[in-house]
Amino acid sequence: MFLKRRPQHIIINKTQQKGNLLVITLVIIVVLLVLGLALVKILSASSQQNVIEYYGSRAYLAAQSGLEGALTEIFPLNSSAQNCAAVTTTPVFQTPYLENCTVSVGCQQYLNVPDSSNSAGSVNIFYLQSRAICSPSDCAIGEACRKDFWQTQRTLSVAAKTLP
Repeated sequence: MFLKRRPQHIIINKTQQKGNLLVITLVIIVVLLVLGLALVKILSASSQQNVIEYYGSRAYLAAQSGLEGALTEIFPLNSSAQNCAAVTTTPVFQTPYLENCTVSVGCQQYLNVPDSSNSAGSVNIFYLQSRAICSPSDCAIGEACRKDFWQTQRTLSVAAKTLP
């Protein structure tokens, strides 16, 4: 029925409220800045991972191409199997997709290995290993042309034997 009176000691003094909005605004700006910087760092790391994955795939494909080339040199079509001397150890690819990639192929052969699965009783086994290194540029390690030089490397191996 009666209106309640407000106690006198809770009177809001407007002169004491000056600057609160400025402090709150600064806190909000700092929080948004921290969130923005964290987002930039996450996106930058994700972008760098994509680049490394891309060059890793290139290195894998270059190593695989080195193996396939060596296998076609050891086992030519319509001809008998060759030996490891026929393998090109440093193939050069003439494609822009494998630019700045170097490949080295190694071959070990084991002749006349006993094998009861064929009529001759023995087979020749070839162990091939292909190592590819790809980098974003042709800058050599240690040169001052790139401070953040990096490269990716993949190594593949395969064992093949002659058929009876």
